[in-house]
Amino acid sequence: MGVRAILGLAARGDGAAILAPPTATAAPPVRESSVYVPALGMLPPSVTLTTVEAAGLSAVRRCVSLIANSIAGREWTEWEGTRRLEPSRLVLRPAAGMTRREWAWRVVAAMCLNDLAYVYMVGGVDDEGVPGSLIPIPNQAISPVGAVDPWDIVPPSQYRLSGIGPTVSGEAVLRIRGPIWPGVPPHLAGIMAMARSTLAMSQASDAYAARYWAAGGSPITQITVVEKVSDTQAAGIAQRWMDRRSKGPDYPAVFGEGGKAEPFGADPTTATAVEARREMVLDVARHLGVPASLAMAPAPAGSMTYTNVEAEGLSLFRYTLGGFVDPLQDAISDLLPGGWRGGRRMVIDMDPLTRADQESRYRAWAIGLGQGVPFLTPDEVREAEGLPPMEVPAVTEPTPEPTPTPEPEPNPPEPVPAAGA
Repeated sequence: MGVRAILGLAARGDGAAILAPPTATAAPPVRESSVYVPALGMLPPSVTLTTVEAAGLSAVRRCVSLIANSIAGREWTEWEGTRRLEPSRLVLRPAAGMTRREWAWRVVAAMCLNDLAYVYMVGGVDDEGVPGSLIPIPNQAISPVGAVDPWDIVPPSQYRLSGIGPTVSGEAVLRIRGPIWPGVPPHLAGIMAMARSTLAMSQASDAYAARYWAAGGSPITQITVVEKVSDTQAAGIAQRWMDRRSKGPDYPAVFGEGGKAEPFGADPTTATAVEARREMVLDVARHLGVPASLAMAPAPAGSMTYTNVEAEGLSLFRYTLGGFVDPLQDAISDLLPGGWRGGRRMVIDMDPLTRADQESRYRAWAIGLGQGVPFLTPDEVREAEGLPPMEVPAVTEPTPEPTPTPEPEPNPPEPVPAAGA
């Protein structure tokens, strides 16, 4: 059996390959509250949040902002082999209508929430084959058209963009992928879909706490009465309570003989509820790969020492930011002149996040410039510190001191003639 048969690839008339639909299989019975997706099976009830709702959660906002700010503010450099080049147009400004920082922020934020960012290439290409401009497209504004590979091995051939004509070619859309989950379609990837229960739980907690403080107490109340009441009377009592409470906590409710209102449900001010909300923040931070301390929700066990805090920047880059930086570098490098092997490439300078403190750096520089066989020059050290080369003062010849002119000797006295001469 060949590779095409294994992947279910069928040849189109133009010689290209499309993914043939898999053999139909009987789907299990589907409950009303569940969703069945081919190749994924049963999914829990759909509680997907919108981007606005997800960004309103403090944990999501903190973690996404941390990752995007850490990457968007860094310098982009361009290299060819081991030689550093002057940054080209695409490296200096990927999109003509926005700054590089805004462009990177949009792309990285989309990768955080959806594991995938779409970029629309416009403006044709220049003499070197580099696209004119790269426009980041929100994931909600783009959708594939036609036959779609459910395993996402073959990219879509056409897309529909919101407000831009009927369709655009798939060759004009650049997909920047973060984590790639085998067998999961792009529209079901990312924490917005895969971790929707965790996000919905955090949103429900925030909404309940807001209702608690707005109502001046527990928003859920049970009313007990001594006398036996009918359903109609019970509904009337409940409605009177709701009407009174809707005016605000300053309006008291009055009950007849034997009536009593008691709070019912969770109290968000108790230690148990506070601990549960902290665990929800940690769950979101774990989904995004952000350490608990950087998510401003330190874990209850363990303590942070000075050494741990200093190493957090390096740990964050190694285990979290690298998953966003590497795909971004690959996507831009593929658009630069030259092949993927030996051609020009873009590198994001992440050194500021992994640098030691000033005293430690200066001690290391002293070793590199020290006795024995130095392996660094002063100019290399100054360049690494972001300083210009040291100016060497011009060597001038010393001005010779003037030779003193000897004073003339006084004339000898004339001889006195002898007496009688």
